[in-house]
Amino acid sequence: MQREETIKDGILPIYNTIIFEIKMQRKKFYFFFIITILVVVLMGYILVLIPSNLLADTYVEFFSGGLTFIRFITLFAACLFFSGIICSEFDKRTGFIVFPKINKYKLILGKYIGNLILVISIVAIYYFLLGVFGILYYGPVINIRILYSFGFAVLYVIMLSSFVTLFSSFMKNINVTIIITLIILLIGFNIADQIVTLVFKDAFEPLYSLVYLGNLITSILQYPFPNPRYTEFSFGGMGPGGIGGNFTFGSWATPSIEMGITLFVVYIVVFFVLAAYLFKRRQL
Repeated sequence: MQREETIKDGILPIYNTIIFEIKMQRKKFYFFFIITILVVVLMGYILVLIPSNLLADTYVEFFSGGLTFIRFITLFAACLFFSGIICSEFDKRTGFIVFPKINKYKLILGKYIGNLILVISIVAIYYFLLGVFGILYYGPVINIRILYSFGFAVLYVIMLSSFVTLFSSFMKNINVTIIITLIILLIGFNIADQIVTLVFKDAFEPLYSLVYLGNLITSILQYPFPNPRYTEFSFGGMGPGGIGGNFTFGSWATPSIEMGITLFVVYIVVFFVLAAYLFKRRQL
């Protein structure tokens, strides 16, 4: 009996925090819910207006094309939902409470799980609606690769959330956290990837890039899996003084499945460990 009470006392505060956080963030959820519906329905409706021969040949190819915007939605959602996980406690000075009614780590855990449920729900809604349009166009189809894609999308969300939570652990303001993480994820990694690929070409794969790892969400749908994963594109042009020349650009399509899964797990663990360490150092 005493053990059950102890377990209840340990879990109940986290559960209550999850429910409270879901209610607090419901306006953000409704916003992304509407955006998700509009994006998927708009893509599906446009496909109705164009000739049927322009549709993808297979259900999986249609699904892959429909996932074009999923990474942008999850990226913005991660930055907006998780930016205040830790820094809001200091911004609102709740971290100064000497005898809190809930352990601070349980509070942070409950807030994180609550927001994670909301963002994964947004991803699930996107996949569900896209699946409905796929069934309308191609009939009932079951393909295990779509489940794999959803699994990578969930891993991608967790990795992004851990990255944003890390910044939330040492930033002082929620809005600043949102802006900085958005700039890094939208611009920083893309610029770094282009520079690295331009300089090193196929000698250095941008496995440091969270954006690059997200390519697995759609590449897992391709059969066979992209091979080679690095390709070069050449085209002619006019050089200085009107002299013609060939220009070659390279691009990495996707990490390997094994390396992708490994790095997802490694980055998630590293970001959370660093966030916990910085949060502990920051406590007053």
